[in-house]
Amino acid sequence: MNPKEFIDKYVTSFGEYAPLPLAVIYSESPLGERKYVTGCMFKQFHRAYNGEPVTLDTANFTCGGGTLYAGLGPIPMGVYDFVSRVEKYKDSQETAKVSIAGIDPHMSDSPYLNLVRIDKLETFDDMEGLIFLVTPDILSGLFTWANYDSKDLNAVQCPWGSGCSTTITSLVNENRRNGKHCYIGMFDVSARPFFKSDILSFSIPRSRFMEMCGTLSQCCVSGAPAWLKVKKRINSKR
Repeated sequence: MNPKEFIDKYVTSFGEYAPLPLAVIYSESPLGERKYVTGCMFKQFHRAYNGEPVTLDTANFTCGGGTLYAGLGPIPMGVYDFVSRVEKYKDSQETAKVSIAGIDPHMSDSPYLNLVRIDKLETFDDMEGLIFLVTPDILSGLFTWANYDSKDLNAVQCPWGSGCSTTITSLVNENRRNGKHCYIGMFDVSARPFFKSDILSFSIPRSRFMEMCGTLSQCCVSGAPAWLKVKKRINSKR
């Protein structure tokens, strides 16, 4: 299935006001303008959300944690102290160290991380996966779709981590091992100010997404009675 075919099915299932997801793509050359921004990478997400490809590298954003979880840089000095003592997300540096090791971030072989809205793509071949930035109503449909053909009660996971780790690191790691899990995220308090109050994330690795394309027209979001009520509410708020 190519992006245009998926978009047609997605709009049919979720409605014309459901925002399109962003593809996560590593590349040897930038796919978008490399605008400089201090601090969090999520300051740039609105550009991708609005249709402008965003390219990130170690030269155009300064968050050490962000470069780590984007696969663009090593673990920064002081991160365990920052997570535990400054932000108080973990009770000690040791707990923070063990937790971050569990996220298992890896350096990318490519220097650029790109976020591209899928209507700007011709193929899904090069992507690591998709990030949906959605309201709880849309999230419920994505969650149900992801579970439709799975016997795994934890097919959708919600791991601890920063916004960038739950949207990017988990997705990339899962795709690289040909995994089938999807991820709910954007509970990171530090990332919340860059999104509307009712937005959460749902990340699907390419390894799972290409399977799920075959079930979108079969599961409840294809028109089951309960979903039609939710879909009506999604599209009545615009």
